[in-house]
Amino acid sequence: MGAINGRVIYSPKGKAGEYAENAANFFVGCSNGCTYCYLRKGRGAKVLGGSRPELKKTLREYPYALDIFKNELLAHKEELQKTGLFFSFTTDPLLRETERLTRQAVGVCQRHGVPVKILSKCAEGLNRFIDFAEASEGWDVSRIALGATLTGCDELEPNADPNMMRVNVLARAKRHGFRTFASVEPIPPGMYDRAIGIIKLSYPFVDLYKIGLQSGGKYPKREIRLIYDTITEHWEGRPEQPRIYWKDSIVNPLGIDRGELPGYCVPVNWDLFNNEK
Repeated sequence: MGAINGRVIYSPKGKAGEYAENAANFFVGCSNGCTYCYLRKGRGAKVLGGSRPELKKTLREYPYALDIFKNELLAHKEELQKTGLFFSFTTDPLLRETERLTRQAVGVCQRHGVPVKILSKCAEGLNRFIDFAEASEGWDVSRIALGATLTGCDELEPNADPNMMRVNVLARAKRHGFRTFASVEPIPPGMYDRAIGIIKLSYPFVDLYKIGLQSGGKYPKREIRLIYDTITEHWEGRPEQPRIYWKDSIVNPLGIDRGELPGYCVPVNWDLFNNEK
């Protein structure tokens, strides 16, 4: 499949490609204030890392932005029906400022058979989305995956809803028929116990975990091995096993052959919508 390079819809490269083959970004900037956020660092910080979300300048205004999205989706409809669409990499898509356009875009996806994945740290926004989806006539919520970033480190995410609120809303989403996923990334250096704890709490409510380290963080190899071994031990022997995608930041330093991983470990392009647990 060819790469998409639109104003809203595009094919991520590099580390972002481990999350989604195709994604949609309407906004830049985010009010969650996460201290580790990659958007607040490096040369692109002034453009991408603002403390409040703003519509991308090339999209001008809301109606125009949605029209661009519709046209790009229709131009790549067949591919997007296969890969799905991820919201989003450059903001939280369920903040008060961003959720309306996210809901409208998901409505377009529903009409055209494109599955979506939405990642948020806003538990209240996730709850509002569940309410909206269930009130929307004709929506198939089994084609919508709701996800939350779970680090267990509330102090590093000062303006986001607490991790436990996010776990609770994943449980609600699961009960209401949505697919669910959790981004356990980044696991900050020396804080692996927090990540492991929040994984154990969320385990019954999550279909897929994506687990990775903090970009630029310095980790002794023994710490990475402890993360991997402890989580693997928690999975072993359980009748219900959520899938895990181990990001390269963990697999590569340990020299793990992905072909030899346990059966509940999945490749980067594993289809959350068309695979049974």
